[in-house]
Amino acid sequence: MWIGECILCTGESLKSMVLLPLKNELIFSLDIWNEWLNKIENRSSIKKYIHFDHPIEFSNKKEKLKKLFSTPGAISKHSFLPLIKIITKTPRYKYQEDLERYSLETKERPISFASHFDTLVYGYYAFALGKNYQKQIHSSGFSDSILAYRTDLGGKCNIQFSKEVFEYIRNRGECSAIALDIKGYFDSIDHQILKSMWAKVLGKTLDSDDYAIFKSLTKYSYIKQTTLLKHFDLSVRGKNVRRPTSYSNIIPGKTEAEKLSKVREGNLIVTNKSYREADGKKFYYGVPQGSSLSALLSNIYLIEFDEYMSHLGKKLNFLYRRYCDDILIVCNTSDVLGLKDETIRKIQEEFHLTIQSQKVELIEFKRNSRNKLRGYNLTKLLANNATSYTENNDESSYYKSLQYLGFEFNGQKILIRNSSLSRYFRKMRARIVKSVGMAYGAKGHSDQVFKKQIFHRYTHLGKRNFLHYAYQASQKSYRVSRGLKEGMDSPAIKKQIARHFDVILKSLSIKNRKRFLHKLKTDEGLKIKSV
Repeated sequence: MWIGECILCTGESLKSMVLLPLKNELIFSLDIWNEWLNKIENRSSIKKYIHFDHPIEFSNKKEKLKKLFSTPGAISKHSFLPLIKIITKTPRYKYQEDLERYSLETKERPISFASHFDTLVYGYYAFALGKNYQKQIHSSGFSDSILAYRTDLGGKCNIQFSKEVFEYIRNRGECSAIALDIKGYFDSIDHQILKSMWAKVLGKTLDSDDYAIFKSLTKYSYIKQTTLLKHFDLSVRGKNVRRPTSYSNIIPGKTEAEKLSKVREGNLIVTNKSYREADGKKFYYGVPQGSSLSALLSNIYLIEFDEYMSHLGKKLNFLYRRYCDDILIVCNTSDVLGLKDETIRKIQEEFHLTIQSQKVELIEFKRNSRNKLRGYNLTKLLANNATSYTENNDESSYYKSLQYLGFEFNGQKILIRNSSLSRYFRKMRARIVKSVGMAYGAKGHSDQVFKKQIFHRYTHLGKRNFLHYAYQASQKSYRVSRGLKEGMDSPAIKKQIARHFDVILKSLSIKNRKRFLHKLKTDEGLKIKSV
């Protein structure tokens, strides 16, 4: 947008009028800036991940960042550095319906990191844009439906979100739950739809600065970390490797421009050009997962879908909740198939996203033969063409819990998901193996295993770990810095984690004894050999 500003001098005509761009007050105002500033300056640590620029003290870049957002057109001239892309691998122990047993699988997730300064740019913009988004969903009456990536949830977390759903089912009684999962959500976001929804949140078309940020996260450039290190024959971890503070420290070249030129010459920079064709047109898609703005964009993209589902829920009496790519509906059992089909149709046809068919779960809550509310596998019942869960006196084979945000509910008890517990014990045992190995290794200062770190990370004695979170969930209420928060009040969770300390001590004892005996034999062998 532009405004005419007349230069008030004697004899000046309208020809002297100068066109200046208007400052976008939806994104920058002193109130928004000061609110974000207070949030950032209260952070205690600097992020020290490796990128092309060095980790920065926020105070050193504060004025530059303020000028960038307060000066119209400045962001459109900013050069965003390529993202660094890594693949995280998470082993998960899950029940495989086709195999009818639990098995270990590895989930791969691409994560892309912006440079340290660009992260601040995205962070401020996300804060300002997020305020507009949150204002809109509140005024439209569906703010309760979206649970992820918001700053106005009053400190609520997955414990409270899950409990709300489970209590809703308990109070409603006989009903059904539809659980859906969007496949590769961030990688599937259609750019034209995103641009339209972005403009909807702003209440205007994207100006040059908005568009520059939009373009940097749609037609984004990235470098795979493994490819970069391999190309320059570099390493950032391992024995006798000094971790650099920046890739610029280890890439050949005298200036930053020369170093980036070396990267380009090696064809290491990849630009996102993913598209699909329909009716002779190309539809581009995908935003990087990992930037401080991408999470908000995943909410903005589905703002019209969330509004539609929430208002439909009020009309047809069902509960709708979305946590990023996880969708949950709790409704009358008579409506479950129609709602499932309508939800999948709308999100696939109108928003060009894919629902993973193998992850569609239909769980019916009804009273069993003992008159207790239980969850049943409705998908299995339909696949078997059965008319009831009690056919052939096989009621228990249809039992199935609703899994939601790390917890599960079987109609009676709230539990921690088995896969979450398995992952915790697997990580704990791996840490024990590493700690014992270090104690008995060549560089070990003594044969003593230092337990403090293990206890801090994997027992209730530590803070901000899985066990601490599980204990909070199990209680009726728990204390945080801002006061009391509501827990699950679940004795079943307490029972699940009751023996964790005994398991750790036993694992430590077994592994320690094995390594001690091995070292004893090795030392004796060396003595005999020297004689």
